[in-house]
Amino acid sequence: MSGTQAVIVTGASSGIGLGIALKYLSEGHDVILVGRNIEKLRGAIPTDFKGPGRSLFLAKDVSTLEGCKELIKEGIEMLGGRLDVLVNNAGAGKFDLKLADITPEDWLWHMNTNVNSVMYLTQMAIPHLEATKGNVVNISSIAAKRAVPGAPAYAISKAAVDALTTNSALELAPRGIRVNAINPATVVTNFFTSAGMSEDQAQAYMSKSAKTHPIGRVGTPADIAELCYFLTDNSKAGWITGQCIVADGGRILSMPTLLGQQSE
Repeated sequence: MSGTQAVIVTGASSGIGLGIALKYLSEGHDVILVGRNIEKLRGAIPTDFKGPGRSLFLAKDVSTLEGCKELIKEGIEMLGGRLDVLVNNAGAGKFDLKLADITPEDWLWHMNTNVNSVMYLTQMAIPHLEATKGNVVNISSIAAKRAVPGAPAYAISKAAVDALTTNSALELAPRGIRVNAINPATVVTNFFTSAGMSEDQAQAYMSKSAKTHPIGRVGTPADIAELCYFLTDNSKAGWITGQCIVADGGRILSMPTLLGQQSE
């Protein structure tokens, strides 16, 4: 990847989003880290991190149309009028929420956070990405590929992200914009506690997951960050677009459903 790139990463105060932001910063790019809490964002960069890139921070709620508008407007200004990479990572889910129990509020929360944010930000970024022949990477989930007992709203929202990815890629290819998605399995983040698990439950789930991933471990934010960085390198991945790439340590190969029992 030649030259300094202008990058926006949503959901960047922790987990996968932070890992992706740190990867671009470590390679010398300018990165806007986006989250809801500015102090949490500023405190997310490790004190011993020595990346040469320029880190910038914006507190915006991308689950709202207004938050998306403000992010693109202010973010592009902060980046000097340029945008090369948009990483739509912000997302959330609720588990133990069966289909019969989903309220209209639950449904809208999943769709606003996981789908609408991706659509609005991608839509608004088009003219800026066209100018740089830029890239969009959407962070989806293997839940988009397999049924998830107790979390249909989350799984359906991520399936919508995959459909948005492929349709966006087809439409935007003539404008020189590539769009891809990454579908992780279990990654070490605070996602599960945010989704309603206790710390002990989340730790137990991580331990169990390490055994159910054929490769023998759960993922790390760095695993996803390396793939994201590769996908946005036009010199190396310039012929890849419209792909929803499963990065799961082999998990999907051995599981009848995401939270089911491993096949023998």
